[in-house]
Amino acid sequence: MNYLKRVRTVTHWEFSRFFKPKNELIGIVVMLVVFTSFYYGGRYAVSGTNRLDDITVTEHADTTLLGMLSDNFDITIIPVSEKQRFIDNLEEEKNGILLDQAKEVLHIYAYKETRAIGKLEARLNDYHSQREMQRIGLHPEQLATILSPAAVIKSYVFAEDRNKRVVLAYFFAGLMIMAVFLSFAYQFTAITGEKQLKITEQIVSAISPQIWMDGKIYGITLTGISSMLTYSVISVIGVMLFFQFSGTPIAIVFAYIHLPSIILYLPFALMGILIWNAILAAIASIITDPNNSGKSSLMMLPVVFVLVSFMIIRDPDAGLSVFLSWFPLTSATSMPIR
Repeated sequence: MNYLKRVRTVTHWEFSRFFKPKNELIGIVVMLVVFTSFYYGGRYAVSGTNRLDDITVTEHADTTLLGMLSDNFDITIIPVSEKQRFIDNLEEEKNGILLDQAKEVLHIYAYKETRAIGKLEARLNDYHSQREMQRIGLHPEQLATILSPAAVIKSYVFAEDRNKRVVLAYFFAGLMIMAVFLSFAYQFTAITGEKQLKITEQIVSAISPQIWMDGKIYGITLTGISSMLTYSVISVIGVMLFFQFSGTPIAIVFAYIHLPSIILYLPFALMGILIWNAILAAIASIITDPNNSGKSSLMMLPVVFVLVSFMIIRDPDAGLSVFLSWFPLTSATSMPIR
C-alpha cells in the first residue's frame, strides 16, 4: 500500500470517527427548535413591555407636563397632603414612582432605580427643553433647522455595499473561530487521548508515524470544514426563519450572500484550518498528561490569531491590515475579510 493510499485510509477513518451525519442532522434540528423557542419566547417576554408604566403625580403639576407623560405612563394624581404618606410607604411596598413638581425643580421618589424611571427622565428632559425654548422665544421648527445635518452628497469611485459586506466578514471570522475550536477539541481527543490509553505504540507498529499524523491532520481538517458548512446551513436557515416569522421578505438574505467572497473564502479557510491542525497536532503530541500540563494552553493560541483578524474590518487598507492578510498564521481569516 503506497503512501497516498495509506494516508487516505487514515484520513477517512479520522473523518468518520468524528463527523457523524446523523448527529449533525440532529444538531441542526435541535438548533432550529431552540431558535424557534427563543424567538417566540422572546416575543412573549417583550409583549408586556409595551404597556404603560404606572406613575403618581402631585396635583399641582403642570398640565403640559401631564400631557407629555400621558403617552408613556398611566398617571394617578394625588393631593399634596398625600405626598408624605406615599414616600413613607415606599420602603414597605417597594413599588411605585412619585413625581413632584416644585417650580423649576422636578423631584422623583422611588424605592430604587428602574427602567421606568429612565424613561421618565427622558420625558422630563423633553419637557425642560420645550420650556426653555418657549422662554427664549425659539420655535421647535427653528431648533430642528439648527440641529439638522449639513447637506452632503457623497460620490465615490469605488462604491461598495459596506454594511452587507461587514456582516459577511463577521460571519466568515465566526466560522473560522468555530473551526479552530473544533480542531482544538478533536486533536486533543485524538492524539492525547490515544497516548493516555497506550495505543499509540500499537498504531505506529502498523503504519509509519508520518502517515498516522498526516492522516489525522487531513481527517480533522475535513471534519472542521464539514462542521463549518453544517453551521453555515443552520445560520442561513435560522435567519430565513427569523425573517419569515417577523414578516421580512426572505429574499433579503440573498443580498448578504456575495458569491465571489464565498468562493474566495473557502480555499483560504481550507488552508488555514490545515495549517492550524498541523500546529495543534504538534502541540498535542508533546502533551503526556492534559490534566497537569501547561502546554495544553498553547492549543488556544490559534484563537488569538483569528481574533486579531477582526481589526481588518475597521480599516482594510491600513498597514497592519495588509500585514495580517499576508502573515501565514492570520492570512486565512484576514485576507478574505479584507
